[in-house]
Amino acid sequence: MYEVKLDAFNGPLDLLLHLIQKFEIDIYDIPMKALTEQYMQYVHAMNQLEINIASEYLVMASELLMIKSKLLLPQTSVEDDIEEDPREDLVGRLIEYQNYKEYTEILNKMKNERDCYYTKYPTDLSHLETDESWDPNQTIDLTELIVAYQRVKNRVELNTPKSVEIKKETFTIQQATEQVTNRLKEHESFNFFSLFTFHEPVEQVVTHFLAILEMSKSGIVNINQQHQFEDIDIIRGVNYNIG
Repeated sequence: MYEVKLDAFNGPLDLLLHLIQKFEIDIYDIPMKALTEQYMQYVHAMNQLEINIASEYLVMASELLMIKSKLLLPQTSVEDDIEEDPREDLVGRLIEYQNYKEYTEILNKMKNERDCYYTKYPTDLSHLETDESWDPNQTIDLTELIVAYQRVKNRVELNTPKSVEIKKETFTIQQATEQVTNRLKEHESFNFFSLFTFHEPVEQVVTHFLAILEMSKSGIVNINQQHQFEDIDIIRGVNYNIG
């Protein structure tokens, strides 16, 4: 017992083309002896596996044997008589089949790519159509359109209430400086976030920050931050006066 694996072929030309590519045979100069032997091995293998061999495979086998026998006959040399190569018709059919096979692969690839898209069919919007028609004689000047737009814009600006809220400064830099100084009397350093309960107005936080920058510039405090976005440490500076 032995096992023979056969690929599926679409007819004898497909089998021949497979053999030519497998054994790297020049399709324009086919060695008929080698190709016929390989072809017949496939046919015998199908027969041994009790595969129903299509008649076209047997017809091709007989054609190959006929071409092989013609090539074995002695060549006659007659002046001005060029004998036709018996392989010519087979070569032409193989090349044509090879081209069709390549075109089929290209078309299948295009089909697979097209299958990735979904086509939406046109929607019937006839129920939304009205009987109103546009009169081409009814035109509007561009200048009139601009003037109308400007009037609407001015009317909106007039109707929009304008209010300005003026607040008295309730927390000064001096007050923030005193808070920082009093904190440093109790501790040599503290972190910036400990100054707040996080319910203060934003203006008060900004005022504290400006006060600390002024104190740092004067050498009253030093500012230290270990890593980006971490808490800021406020430390007594060289010009800090405990009294």
